[in-house]
Amino acid sequence: MTMTIIFGILAGVCFGYYIIMISYAGIHTAFASVWLAAVVCFVVLAVLPPILARKQIKFPMWFKSAAIVSFCLLLLLFLAVEGCIVSGMVSKPKENLDYVIVLGAQVRGTKITKSLRKRLEKACEYLDENPNTVVVVSGGQGKGEDLSEAQCMKEYLIEYGISEDRIIMEDKSVNTAENIEFSMKKIKEHSKKELPQVGVITNNFHVYRATAVCKKSGYEISGIAAESDKILFINYMVREFFAVVKYKCSGII
Repeated sequence: MTMTIIFGILAGVCFGYYIIMISYAGIHTAFASVWLAAVVCFVVLAVLPPILARKQIKFPMWFKSAAIVSFCLLLLLFLAVEGCIVSGMVSKPKENLDYVIVLGAQVRGTKITKSLRKRLEKACEYLDENPNTVVVVSGGQGKGEDLSEAQCMKEYLIEYGISEDRIIMEDKSVNTAENIEFSMKKIKEHSKKELPQVGVITNNFHVYRATAVCKKSGYEISGIAAESDKILFINYMVREFFAVVKYKCSGII
């Protein structure tokens, strides 16, 4: 009965968060459907034990033990990965970097999304404080985007007051790994230093994965954490867990 109540509460929490999320950001919010899947799973876990008990169906002890061990291992994996993500969130940016790379995020038509705006706000703040730093705006043109992410970012920075000669555009990349690789090629072509100091600006939950990609590619690049949407933050953190695991399994990090 206790587990039924716990799973029932978890199902209600997940459904409540799903409603809040789509009311705030729309039904097509990335990863939103996973919360509905979680609701279904928790409902099944809540109603299944009483049904099995009424029908006097019992699982062998080895099955129960295997299920408990598997759950504990998955929980440990989740906590370990989330710990890595949090470590990236609290990293402090280095001052007077030669270059900062601003990672692209979705653009709707020509409109900058909230996540990308927060990255650009952080970029403007850093560039104001470090007037010798050059910025690389990185991101290609994807589905539903009338301009490349890099072009939209460049226009935003110029409108803010950043001089065009401090902006380098990289507009071919379509994922984090390409963001880093293609941006570093631009930096090598532009820089007079053999080993310029480089930072990467992205939303706080994404810093760990971005810097891990850099290390895997052989680059020592420091992370600079921008804010992320507070209402969608939990969704981002759970989504980032799956992204980190995917990148690790694919050998990207």
